Amino acid sequence: SRFVGKEVIGVFGYRFGKSGMSLALSGLTSIFGNFGLTQLSYLTTAAATSWLLCAWNLSSLVPTRAEAEEVYAKNKEEGGGTGKNMRKGGH
Repeated sequence: SRFVGKEVIGVFGYRFGKSGMSLALSGLTSIFGNFGLTQLSYLTTAAATSWLLCAWNLSSLVPTRAEAEEVYAKNKEEGGGTGKNMRKGGH
């Protein structure tokens, strides 16, 4: 069921993502008029820069391998196991 749920989320994300972008571009076109190649280039550059900044900031939240192994070893010593119990909110 985990893989089915993942697939359902992927399909909905894909469909809503396409629909959302279509609505956003339609809204921008109705507000600012038709876009030329130059304006689309600026919009694409702004979107890519925003994506890069978000990815860069999120990457600082991912632990390094050494940090992850240290946390794993600490949890194993305390009887926390592999972390599965931690996700469910208990030991």
